[in-house]
Amino acid sequence: MTTTTVEVLSVRTPAMPRGARVAASLFSSAVNWLLRPAAKRSLSRAEEAASVREMAYRVQRTDPGFAADLFAAASRHESLGE
Repeated sequence: MTTTTVEVLSVRTPAMPRGARVAASLFSSAVNWLLRPAAKRSLSRAEEAASVREMAYRVQRTDPGFAADLFAAASRHESLGE
């Protein structure tokens, strides 16, 4: 029977400075606060209907029936606000 001995280099991990976790937490909170997305305003009925009509124009050549349904839905949605 053959025995193989392997010596492994053991490196002690340095102790983490006491304030490092607090500083990292504060830094990540500050970065998240600075990079947060701006609050989006809600669209008006006319703007929502316009975006649906734009979609209808894009699909009109490939699916005219669906486009007609989208145009009708946009008009109906827009008239609900009155």
